[in-house]
Amino acid sequence: MSLETIVINNIKRIRKEKGLSQEKLAEFCDTSASYIGLMETYKNIPKLSTIEKIAEALNVDPLTLFIDSENQNNSSNVENDQTAGFSSNITSATVSTQAKERLKRQILQNLDKTIDEVFQQI
Repeated sequence: MSLETIVINNIKRIRKEKGLSQEKLAEFCDTSASYIGLMETYKNIPKLSTIEKIAEALNVDPLTLFIDSENQNNSSNVENDQTAGFSSNITSATVSTQAKERLKRQILQNLDKTIDEVFQQI
C-alpha cells in the first residue's frame, strides 16, 4: 500500500471516528469540502502542510496519519495470540522499524520533489 493511500485512509477513518463531516473538517482546515472529498477518493494528494492542518483539526499527532493501521492491527492480533510468544514481538518490532524506514524514504522523496518544484519557480 502506498504512503499516500495510508495517509488518506487514516484521515478518512479518524474523521469518521470523531464524527466529523467532510464539510466540518474542511472548515477546521480552512479548505473546501470538495478538496476533502477529492482527497478521500484519492484524486487529490495532500501536501505535508495540509496533512499538518488536518492532523491538528483531528487532534492527532501528524505521524499517526503515516502509520499503516491495517498492518498495525494485524501485528496486535498476532501479539495477543498466546501461541505466538516471543517471535511475534520480534516480527512486530521488525515491521515497525521497516515501516519507519519506508516512511523516512517516502517523506524525503516527497520533500525532494517539493524542493525541486520551488527551485523551478525561482
